Amino acid sequence: MRQPSLRFLLLRWLLPAMLVLLLAGAVTAYWVALRSATKAYDRALFDTALAIVEQLAMYDGKPVLPLTAQARDVLLVDKFDQIFFAVRGPNGELLDGEAGLPMPPPRLPKEVWSEGRYYFDGRLDEQPVRIAALRTERAGQTFTVLAGETLVKRNALVREILLGMLLPELLLIVVSLAVVWFGVRSALKPLASLREELAGRSQADLRSVTTDVPEEIQPVVQEINELLTRLGHSLDSQRHFVSDAAHQLRTPIAALQAQVEATLAESDPLMRQQLRGILAAAHRLSHLVEQMLMLARAQPSLARTQPEVALQEVAQAADEDWLPVAIGNGIDLGFELAPSTIFGNSLLLQEVFSNLIDNALRHTPRGGSVTVRCGAGDAGAWLAVEDSGAGIPEADREKVFERFYQSPGSTSRGSGLGLAIVREIARQHDGQASIDRSPDLGGTRVTVHFALG
Repeated sequence: MRQPSLRFLLLRWLLPAMLVLLLAGAVTAYWVALRSATKAYDRALFDTALAIVEQLAMYDGKPVLPLTAQARDVLLVDKFDQIFFAVRGPNGELLDGEAGLPMPPPRLPKEVWSEGRYYFDGRLDEQPVRIAALRTERAGQTFTVLAGETLVKRNALVREILLGMLLPELLLIVVSLAVVWFGVRSALKPLASLREELAGRSQADLRSVTTDVPEEIQPVVQEINELLTRLGHSLDSQRHFVSDAAHQLRTPIAALQAQVEATLAESDPLMRQQLRGILAAAHRLSHLVEQMLMLARAQPSLARTQPEVALQEVAQAADEDWLPVAIGNGIDLGFELAPSTIFGNSLLLQEVFSNLIDNALRHTPRGGSVTVRCGAGDAGAWLAVEDSGAGIPEADREKVFERFYQSPGSTSRGSGLGLAIVREIARQHDGQASIDRSPDLGGTRVTVHFALG
C-alpha cells in the first residue's frame, strides 16, 4: 500500500486546524456582532419605553397616557422598522398600545427586575420583535411599559459588524494558508534536493551525499553515506578478488598454451587433433580471463569528470583491430560514423566497440555483413553494431546482458561476458544498452544511448 507523502501529512493536520479556527472565529464574530447590535437595539428600546413611562400619569386614581397623535408618530415612526408599545396594569390588563405585544415571562427571578427593566425576544403577528419591559410605580401600583421593534436594523447591523470582523479574518486565513503552503514546500525542498541528487547518479557513483539538509534529516543522510561507503568497499573487494584471480590464471593458461603448441609439432596426427581441441579450449579460457580482467578494471567513475571522447575516433581504432578478422571470416565489416562526443574513458569505450564487433562477427555466417554506426541526436550520442545473423529471440534480449548467459541453441564459443561488460561500461557513462532487430541487415542490433551531457 502506497504511503501518503510528507507534504500531504503536514497539510492534513494543519489545514483542518486552520479551518476549525476559521469556524470558531466566525462563530465568535457572529456572537460578538449579535451582542453588540442587540445592546444598541436595547438602548434605543429603553429610551422609547422611558419616554412612555415619563408620560404616564394618574388622574383620579387611574393611569392616563396623555400622548397626542403627533407625539405618537414621533415616538413610533421609524424608516426601517415597526415600533410598538403597550402599557399594562398591575394585573396585566392592557391600558394602552398594542394588545399583541407579548409580556415578559411571568416567573422571572426578582433580581432580574432589580433595575426595573428586562429585554427579551418575542413575536408579534408572526414577526420577530425585540422587546424592552420597564416597571414603574404610580400611586402604589406597579405598571409595565413595553416597547417593541422589528429586527430589520438589528440584522443589518449584525451583518455589517460581522462583515467588518470576518473580512480581515478571512484575509488572515488566506495569508496563513499561503504561508503554511509555502512553508511546507520550503521545508521539504532539502528532501527534494536530496532525491534529485540521488536520482541523478549512476549506479557506479558511490560518493557521499553533500546536499545541505535540516538537522532532523541529517541522521538519514549520514546513514545513506555510511551505506554508500560500505557498498563501495564491498564492490572494491569484489573487483580486487576478480582481478587477482584473473591475474593468477593468466600465467598457467599461457604456459598451457605454449606447451600445447610445442607438443603439436611433435605429435602424431591423432594426438594433434586432440591437442588442437585442448588449445582451442585454452584460447577460450584465456579470452574469458581477459574479459574478467576488463570487467574488474571497469571501476566506477564519474563520466562527466572525464575528458571528451570522439566516438567516431574510438570506432576507427576498433576498425584496425577487427577488419582483418572480418576478412578472414568472409564477413563484410562496414563503418558509418558521424561526429559524436561524450565524456568518458576512451579505453573503456573502445572495449565496448570491440565486444560488440566481436559478438557480431561470432554470430554472423560467412558472406554476411556487420555494420558499426555512431552519431548524435537531440537526446544525446549513440553507437550501434548490427549484423545479418539469425538474431536474438525477444525473450532472450535482456538475459544476454547477464554474466555468462548464452542463448539456447547458440553455437558461439564466447564467454558470455561480452554484453555484460558493454552494459556495465555504458552505465558508467550514463548510457543504456538495448537489443532489437536490425531493420537493414535483418539480424541483431545492439544500441548504446548516452545521456545528453
